[in-house]
Amino acid sequence: MQFDRDIFISYAHIDDESLIADKKGWISEFHRALEIRLGQLMGVKPIIWRDPVLQGNHIFDKEIVDQFSKVAIMISIITPRYIKSEWCVREVTQFHEVCQQTTGFIVNNKARVFKVIKTPVSQELHPDCIKNILGYEFYTTDPATNRIKEMSPIFSHAEKGYWEKLDDLANDIAAYLEEIKATDTSAGAAQAAQQNNKQVKSIFLSESSYDTKDLRDSIKRELQDHGYNILPYGQLSLVAPVLKDNVDEYMKEAQLAIHLVGNNYGIVPEGAEKSIVEIQNEIGVSHSVAENLSRLIWIPEHMDPVDERQKVFLQKLTTGNKDVIAGADVVKGSIEDFKSVIHDKLVAMEEDNKVATGSGVQQSESSNKMVYLICDIQDLENIRPLEDFLFNSGVEVVLPIFEGDETQIREDHIENLKNCAGVIIFYGSGSEIWLRTKMRDFMKINGYGRAKPISFKGVYLAGPVSPTKQRFRTLEAEVVNGMEQLPEKELKNILSKL
Repeated sequence: MQFDRDIFISYAHIDDESLIADKKGWISEFHRALEIRLGQLMGVKPIIWRDPVLQGNHIFDKEIVDQFSKVAIMISIITPRYIKSEWCVREVTQFHEVCQQTTGFIVNNKARVFKVIKTPVSQELHPDCIKNILGYEFYTTDPATNRIKEMSPIFSHAEKGYWEKLDDLANDIAAYLEEIKATDTSAGAAQAAQQNNKQVKSIFLSESSYDTKDLRDSIKRELQDHGYNILPYGQLSLVAPVLKDNVDEYMKEAQLAIHLVGNNYGIVPEGAEKSIVEIQNEIGVSHSVAENLSRLIWIPEHMDPVDERQKVFLQKLTTGNKDVIAGADVVKGSIEDFKSVIHDKLVAMEEDNKVATGSGVQQSESSNKMVYLICDIQDLENIRPLEDFLFNSGVEVVLPIFEGDETQIREDHIENLKNCAGVIIFYGSGSEIWLRTKMRDFMKINGYGRAKPISFKGVYLAGPVSPTKQRFRTLEAEVVNGMEQLPEKELKNILSKL
């Protein structure tokens, strides 16, 4: 059916009272800004409706309810007053009932109510019909004092967060309004819309602990900008059995799962002994094993967890425990590095789809014998014996480039990691910091978008001899000691894996 109005804003009147004389209230400013941003995104001015004269002692207006059948979506501004207001609760409840009687409350797996959380209230106190809907949090928590700070377009300390969150909300609403309109068009157009949806990958972006929430929002925003469908659609339950069922269903729908691990252990749901972060990872493992679900796990470079449970979880992740990393590429580095890995992974998945449907190009057979030999510029002459041995063994040897701008050098490096059959780091004149930087790429190598698993990863220890080299060992790669002579037997053993 067609809707006369796009949005109804449900709010408590007291929440629109301004703290500054002669200034618009929070709700009025939110209404104004959302209307402008939605118009920019949609190309037409949206019709947003709210009652500007609501008072706590007003009798519930049946005329408002009668208009709900003509409204596409509702925005509920959640605050302590909203939860305590019989009027506000009845508004959202009545809207839910009207939706159920017409086109449905859930359209394309998404609810027709968007929760804007202006001031946090326990989720258990939210109206029942929207309790499990994902909310847009327009507030932050000061880690030092644990005090709540509401985002505002007025006060400078909260401006950036406010506009980012409003932009997230506007983008999601604009996309959803388009989906709703698509379901109201002719059967042919609806079928075309469904076909387009099939071409968009669904990504499960795991709920994270509070310290990584802003990073999660940033990743979600960028993925949505590229047309990806982000799961979960709603708020995950904090009751363990329900949570596990919900996550299991979402992961069945996803082609990729992304997990963020921070310093904090995260919330432990009712009836569980593990955090929501760890539970989602466990369910991801089961889907990777049973259904080959691709997963990416991000760990920040500098970690200092206090909670012993988080220390144990991190140890399992970083030591390659298959019970926690099955089907996953673990990436330890900056969030920007991780975003690059996500991008490359998605590009590779798209290429795999093209190959599967016959529209893509298969990986070149020549790459089956290509070894990427990584070295420091100081070792270009020192690598010759190793380079010659590899070449004489029938291997195509590729070296890094050292001339060009940083972006070109980095892109070439990633392309080599994506296409090579094996990779060897030549640790000679390079510093220990240089080695660690290159070793981190081993943690990301599959996430760069490889078409096939890599045959081997090696670290070749070359002269000069140093205490660091003599005690060097790693679980991430095979270590070959060439500090005194070329170890042909060990190298032949590695090359046999090609």
